[in-house]
Amino acid sequence: MKMVSPPLHETQEHPVKNALIAILLTSLVPTALLADELVDSAAPPACKKPQLPSSVRRADDTSEFQEKFTVYQDCIKSYIDTQNKLATLHVGAANKAVEEANAFVNETNAKLSGK
Repeated sequence: MKMVSPPLHETQEHPVKNALIAILLTSLVPTALLADELVDSAAPPACKKPQLPSSVRRADDTSEFQEKFTVYQDCIKSYIDTQNKLATLHVGAANKAVEEANAFVNETNAKLSGK
């Protein structure tokens, strides 16, 4: 059985549209792969909470707890700082992608309309 090719004008009528669809479809694959990476970067903090002494028997009990509490607090602050920096980077990257996509769409529309 011989395959019939579509008329030439049907395949060339919308080359930009076809290219945009291909770009869109291929851009979804990296997004799916990045999902796992994003989940990993948003993992909860691994900071160990200090055990509050049930009763303070010695002065050393409170100073030991205070030291562990300070370590925990520093760990949480570091985690928050890191997550805020990552969020800023991600928002910046997303905004840049939007600008790039908008510029491409505007350029494409201008070419298609003959301007």
